[in-house]
Amino acid sequence: MKNILLYIVVALLAASCVEKGPRDESIFVDSETALDSVGQWLLENYTYPYNINVFYKLTDIEIDRSYEVAPAIPRKALAIAKVLKFMFYEAYAEVLGADFMRSHSQRVIQLIGSGAFTNLTVKKGSAESGMKIILYKINDLAPTSINQTLLSEWYLKTMFHEFSHILHQKKDYPTSFKLVTPSDYVGDEWTSDGNTLEIALQKGFISTYARAEPHEDFVEIIAFYVVKPDGWWEEQEALAGTEGTALLRAKLDIVKTYLRDVWALDLDLLRAVVQRRFSELEELHIEDLLK
Repeated sequence: MKNILLYIVVALLAASCVEKGPRDESIFVDSETALDSVGQWLLENYTYPYNINVFYKLTDIEIDRSYEVAPAIPRKALAIAKVLKFMFYEAYAEVLGADFMRSHSQRVIQLIGSGAFTNLTVKKGSAESGMKIILYKINDLAPTSINQTLLSEWYLKTMFHEFSHILHQKKDYPTSFKLVTPSDYVGDEWTSDGNTLEIALQKGFISTYARAEPHEDFVEIIAFYVVKPDGWWEEQEALAGTEGTALLRAKLDIVKTYLRDVWALDLDLLRAVVQRRFSELEELHIEDLLK
C-alpha cells in the first residue's frame, strides 16, 4: 500500500513539473500594440520633430476623472492635429525655427471628443504646469468648422494662450504690465454678470477672462492679437472708448517689447504668418477627413 501511495505522489509531482515548466507563450502580456495610421502620423509629425506625444484615445493618466468625457473620433483627431501643426507649430517654427518649439512646447497634447462642463461654462482647453494641454469637443468638428472663427475660438486661441503661459513662467514679463490696471482684476468673479465684455474692454481688458488676474490678462492679449482677423482689434477699441483703448494699447506695447527683447519674437510678424496660413488652410483638404 505504501508503494502504491509513493507511486501516486511521484506521478503527481511529475505532472506538476511538466505543467509548470517553461512554455512558449509568456504569461506576461505586452501592453504595446502596433500603431494605427493616425498614431503613426502623430508619431512622425509631432513626436519625432517636436518631442510631443499626442493622445486621442482616453489615456487614464492623462485625463481628469472628475469629468465624464468621450474619446475623440480618430479621423477628427487627425484633422485637428493637422490644423494645429500647420497653424501653430509651423507658424512659430517659421518665425523662430523648429528648435524653439522643441525646447519650449508642451510635451503632451490630449484630444477629447466631448466637452467638459463645469458650472455654467464649458472648457475649451486646459493645461498642467506647462507640460500638457487638453483640447475638448474634437468630435464637434465638421467640414463647415474649418474656418477662422471657429478654429480660433475653440482651438487656436487656447494653444497660443497656454503656450504664452510657458514663456512668461520661464522668463517673467515686466512688473509694469501689472500696474496698468492694478485694481481692476477680480479673480474668480470674472464670470459674474457684472463683468460684461463691454465693461472689461472699457477697463482695459481684451476679454472678460483677462480680468481674472495679470497672467491671464497677459496671455489673452497675445492669443487674441494673433488669431483674430484684420479689423477685429480695432472693433474692440471702438467698444473700449478712449480710456479703455489707451489701457489696451499700453498693455500691448509692453507685451510686444517683452516678446521682442526676451524671446526675439516679433508679435506682428507671428500674427502676419498666422493670418496668411488661415488663407492657405484649404490646401490641407481637412474637410475630406470630416465628411
